Amino acid sequence: MNKRFLYGFFLLFLYSLNINAQEILIPLQGNPVLKAYQKKHKELKNLKSSDTLELPFLDDFSTSYLYPDASLWADNFAFVNNTYPDLPPSIGVATLDAIDEKGDFYPSSGYDISFTADYLTSKPINLDYPGNQSIYLSFYYQPQGLGDSPEEKDSLFLEFYDVQDSVWNKVWSRAGSLNQDFQQVIIQINSSKYLKKGFRFRFRNLASLSSASIPSKVGNVDHWHIDYVYLDKNRNATDLVRHDIAFVSPMHSFLLDYSAMPWKHFLTNPSALLKTNIEVVYRNNDNVNRLIERLDFIFKDNSGNQVNDTLVGGSSDMTPGLLVNYRAPFNYPFTTNSTDTASFTITAKIKTDDFDPLMNNEIHYLQKFYNYYAYDDGSAEVGYGLIGEGTKYAKLAYQFNALKKDTLQSVQMYFNRSYNDASKKYFYLTVWKDDGTGQPGEILYQKEGALPKYDNELNKFQTYTIDTTLILQGKFYVGWIQTTEDLLNIGMDLNTVSNNKIFYNITGSWIKSKYEGSLMIRPVFGKSIVTALLPKPLLSMNIDAKIYPNPVSDVLNIQINSELPAGQFYLYIINTQGNILYQNKINKQSSIDFSGYQSGIYFLKIFDDTGKFNKTFKIIK
Repeated sequence: MNKRFLYGFFLLFLYSLNINAQEILIPLQGNPVLKAYQKKHKELKNLKSSDTLELPFLDDFSTSYLYPDASLWADNFAFVNNTYPDLPPSIGVATLDAIDEKGDFYPSSGYDISFTADYLTSKPINLDYPGNQSIYLSFYYQPQGLGDSPEEKDSLFLEFYDVQDSVWNKVWSRAGSLNQDFQQVIIQINSSKYLKKGFRFRFRNLASLSSASIPSKVGNVDHWHIDYVYLDKNRNATDLVRHDIAFVSPMHSFLLDYSAMPWKHFLTNPSALLKTNIEVVYRNNDNVNRLIERLDFIFKDNSGNQVNDTLVGGSSDMTPGLLVNYRAPFNYPFTTNSTDTASFTITAKIKTDDFDPLMNNEIHYLQKFYNYYAYDDGSAEVGYGLIGEGTKYAKLAYQFNALKKDTLQSVQMYFNRSYNDASKKYFYLTVWKDDGTGQPGEILYQKEGALPKYDNELNKFQTYTIDTTLILQGKFYVGWIQTTEDLLNIGMDLNTVSNNKIFYNITGSWIKSKYEGSLMIRPVFGKSIVTALLPKPLLSMNIDAKIYPNPVSDVLNIQINSELPAGQFYLYIINTQGNILYQNKINKQSSIDFSGYQSGIYFLKIFDDTGKFNKTFKIIK
């Protein structure tokens, strides 16, 4: 049985049980990739056009990014990606789910409510071929994939537009189900009401959020994936063969254990840290034998000036429908004249017959050597966490291995949003040393008052600064200790596997997670970024500043008055035990959200980078 099918079945099984303390996977609340793109492209608008297309209409979603190709599609609600489907016919699909084109829930969504969610609507097409019996529309579809399985009521629909009566008519539908292989559908278009100029077709889906009984579990749901949409004349009902050889999944990291790691750490032993084989997956979608004339891998140094290198993968014959998991030794050394960071682009290219569509014959991978360790590929398909009675003060630890003695600068985490931000709860950011047996041992560092935050500018990860000098080498663990029984909902990437590096502790003993996949947690190394935040020896000089209201319930306002040249101001929020709960740069006029802090006494320390200004305020919440 398909391993990913078991994943979905087990997830559904967990949902149906009232288990107390447990680790759990849940759907994502929103789409961080779309939200980040929208943030950088505020001018993006609904891409509609009155231009009428001529046949053929063909899209396998391998060349568009995030949104459907605007030359073919009239809206951008579907999410174009290559991480959510499970072995599609061709790399890239359009995913319909419960969230809009900005990565947020639709206003009509809510607990236990069934609603129309996404649309994927073609631009107007010229079907003015009266009486033609040879016009067919075909497409592939898959429920769930690596995402969330749509329930039976969460259907996928195909609708045709009646130009004369200006109405949409349902012509096909499928009820939701657990993950299955992609299925192909072909539909004849021969009715006179559709054989007109201005014909359109669209896919739409129904979605329903889960119950509000555990709000922090409610996330984005009901995934449908669409591929190989093809509309043309001179077809028939048996025209189900795509004469195409195509890559079907993205390349993955060339590192043995990580998707990314610090460049200087990699240089400690490069040959031992690389995989021995290069791997890609492609399929012959044709019904006859096909020849791959050559398969090439091109390595490009992005950060230096090394000459590109090409690995020739050779030629091969492919029988009909054959899925190839290509593996071959490679010896690219990943050398560059860059000193601190490096990156390399690896391109895989297939050369086949001249009639073979080129759009899915090339894929790329960016191998990163920056300042952090990562197992994940940057895309979360589900959320992971500990939830239920008994998980207050539960511990989550993620194992890494620092190959070089270095300073842990910060920890980056990507938290998924739950519906209405129900998972936004405080936790203790914690770093453990290894106990010598491959499990977390002594606590090396702990930071009180950390809080899941969303929509961070830095690759959608939230950065949690280590506010002391913490030098590590060898195995260590980063994670948290919870303060409530709510799910914190860290992102999990199902396309990469971190090989049993996830540990949790609910009852006093550490247990390895039963889930495969990689958590979106990244330890960052290098010169400590808090050095500049620590005050230099300060002169006893008051700063003219106003802090109001005090006591505070929700928002605390800070107004700094200074006639001296503007330096950089910093703020610490400290509890009565002396722990720093919050630190950040501030402007002369700033506002701080205090709504999430418990009632009590806090101290606000404000200073500047010149060492001349320093003042502490006592705040009552």
